[in-house]
Amino acid sequence: MQVEDGRKKELEIEEIVGATVSREIQVIGFKLNDELVGIPIEEIVEITTDKDITPVPKSPEFVLGVMNLRGKIVPVATVKKKLGIREEITPELFEKNNIIILDTDYGEVGITVDEIVGSLRFTEDDILPEPTGTIGIEIKHIKGVVQLDSQLLIILDTKTIFSKEEK
Repeated sequence: MQVEDGRKKELEIEEIVGATVSREIQVIGFKLNDELVGIPIEEIVEITTDKDITPVPKSPEFVLGVMNLRGKIVPVATVKKKLGIREEITPELFEKNNIIILDTDYGEVGITVDEIVGSLRFTEDDILPEPTGTIGIEIKHIKGVVQLDSQLLIILDTKTIFSKEEK
């Protein structure tokens, strides 16, 4: 009996020593044109759709306007313009949209995206550096990339996109 208990303890120690711990990362994936992009879930306040966006005169080019989110006025930006991705702003975008609300240096900011893909999980070890200059987004706005089955997931660094130093 003691031998069995001794073996059992030995196996438990080997399992602990042999295991490597890699932190799981969860992002909300979405489409910007043909690119699959993700933002870590801890940076996202909420996701909403079909909100009326009211344009604000003389606002920066990347600001579409503001929306009323349950009594709170939230600015809405086109992240494509901030990232230098081609975008055609149509009148429908101001009524029919997918908006991700982020917690930024400026407070809550909504960004419009083409399509919400959903929650994606991978480990920290899966994150690779951006292949320099191949994606078309400034490298300072990319935390890394993850090769999924058939697509490359670009993980955005929202802290650089909406920092008070970034204009």
